Amino acid sequence: MNMRTQRLSRSESQAQTRGRLTQAARHEFARRGVAAASIDRISERAGYSRGAFYSNFADKHELLLELQAQHQAAEIDVWQALLDTAGPLTDVLPALRDRFDAFARDADGFLFSTELQLEALRNPAVAERYRGFSAEIAVRTRQLAAAFIARAGTSRVSADVLGVLLQSLAHQLITEARLGEGDPGTSSGQRMVAILTELLGTGPNAA
Repeated sequence: MNMRTQRLSRSESQAQTRGRLTQAARHEFARRGVAAASIDRISERAGYSRGAFYSNFADKHELLLELQAQHQAAEIDVWQALLDTAGPLTDVLPALRDRFDAFARDADGFLFSTELQLEALRNPAVAERYRGFSAEIAVRTRQLAAAFIARAGTSRVSADVLGVLLQSLAHQLITEARLGEGDPGTSSGQRMVAILTELLGTGPNAA
């Protein structure tokens, strides 16, 4: 039998290279932090040369931006899929709670997001690229907020406001959980769901 290895197209090969570099960078960032992360170590771990890295990314900050964009977009997609299922909002709240708890336990993703914000505050070049990333996530989060409002059939706030609150709440609740603050008997997901239902006007204190 003639077993020939199928050759990847140029776009498939590039996607594979970027994927390996991204995974290697995640390991490097987790071990050493963004500032101390080495492009040489990232390239070597992925099995490529330094030149291959620069053929795909301008620097490690661009790679970190892609890593975070993939991470956050994937999470928004999961929430959107849950909200797109049939039935009342209360039917999906337990799944949303559990999903947010899992998201909060992802220490690497949260630390990368925090370090990326700090780098953007320190470095004007990173800040410019970060604004583009933030704008895209803000649009996706507003769409998610609109889906929440549509599913609830009511809301005390607009989709624009709820979108901003979703982003702020996520960061704050995860920070508190990782620092051991708040009610130890209540998870981040439980708090997120309670606040969301209150904002939507479907919680226990709704008029």
